[in-house]
Amino acid sequence: MRKPLAIVGAIVVSFGLGVVLAGSIGAPGDEAPAWEPDIPAAAAKLWFPPAEQYDNEGEPLSDKNFDELMLALEEAMTAEETLADFDAEADLHLWNFVRRLAVPEVSEEQKLHAEAYLDGLAEKHPDNRQVIDRNKSLLGSYADPMPRMPGFGGNLTIFPDMENMPSEGEPFEDYQVDQLLTALDALVNLPEAAGRLEDETSIAFWRFGNRLQMGSTTEEQTGRITAYLDELEAENPDAGEFLAQQRFLIENLTLGKVAPNIVGTDTEGVEFALEDYRGKIVALVFSGQWCGPCRGEYPYQRGMLEIFDEEDVVLLGVNSDAELQTIVDAKEEERLHYRTWWDGHSQPDADVVAAEGPIATEWNVSGWPTIYVIDGEGVIRHVNKRGGELIAAVDQLVMDKRMQEYREQAEATEAEAADAEAAEADEAETGDAEGGETEGDEPEGGGGEDAKTKSKE
Repeated sequence: MRKPLAIVGAIVVSFGLGVVLAGSIGAPGDEAPAWEPDIPAAAAKLWFPPAEQYDNEGEPLSDKNFDELMLALEEAMTAEETLADFDAEADLHLWNFVRRLAVPEVSEEQKLHAEAYLDGLAEKHPDNRQVIDRNKSLLGSYADPMPRMPGFGGNLTIFPDMENMPSEGEPFEDYQVDQLLTALDALVNLPEAAGRLEDETSIAFWRFGNRLQMGSTTEEQTGRITAYLDELEAENPDAGEFLAQQRFLIENLTLGKVAPNIVGTDTEGVEFALEDYRGKIVALVFSGQWCGPCRGEYPYQRGMLEIFDEEDVVLLGVNSDAELQTIVDAKEEERLHYRTWWDGHSQPDADVVAAEGPIATEWNVSGWPTIYVIDGEGVIRHVNKRGGELIAAVDQLVMDKRMQEYREQAEATEAEAADAEAAEADEAETGDAEGGETEGDEPEGGGGEDAKTKSKE
């Protein structure tokens, strides 16, 4: 069993992860920058009753469980560790409190009681009113029970700073992979995550994968990451499917990997495949009309259709709207004349959003839009470039493709010239050889004939 975090600020590396990381950091003599995950006191131990008590499929919240939750909140907010860094610690405590009210049916009396407590807390800590009021506002958004409790780890930002990680496809250093694994392992081992790996760490895994997609990993680095996931699965067999999705992303959806094929039907009901476009640069966009940031990409997509009209570039979409007609109308109104798989067919009960279709699920899409840029060989070259950056990334691949074609043409021309020169040399050598034989024969025959003539004379 993995041991939970024991002290604030400790690097939490399980024995198994220690084996995975042992001896892997850089080349001999290299020194990795000093770094360790910063674990707040609010995450270092269980401050609130178990989450399972409140993940009750929308049943009414009992007064007993509510009172227990309020008592735990009061103890957390007045703890010495919280008062030492109130802004940071209080934010996590309040989130941990509020998220427990997301699933159960909270009575109006319970809601008013919680709001009154938070108002009183803001009066005691006026300098931190913004943090308190922000969490108070979440109480209103949870008026209707949610299907699942939001994860605690999603509000923890303990991964290394992006500025110290690859961002444009550069190779990962071993120590950078180790830092990411160490941060992920810390989140996996949070007390709140015990027995609830998928529920509590899905956002942490999303961030982990997102960072890995910013750079390229070696085969050995990829192997160490998947070995860690294998270890987690052995210890958390109930999370096998969830961890398999993470493994699929690492092995198939990071830079330099050949993109998995997609087979499905477009908005007109015609089946087609991603591999049909091998040889072309593909911008693959997971989108939905329900998604504001997705709609914000439409002008850039129209621009791409115009800019690359005469190039080997295609836009392909994977749509997550619940109703087929929604995307059909949107494509017409927004002039989005590119082919799209409708991925919402598998969720007939969905009202607006069908974001868990077979394609989106296989590609582990949890953020919308998600965008992949794939080169003519089917290799993933960029992930989540948006707007002008997407156009620039595609344009660079077009230029790279032209330069490659130019080099290949130049090499072919050079090879043809070399072959022609070699052929001319061979022909000249053959001619010289034949000429030598003629000169040698004529004197012999001629000499004999001249001798006879002279003899007769």
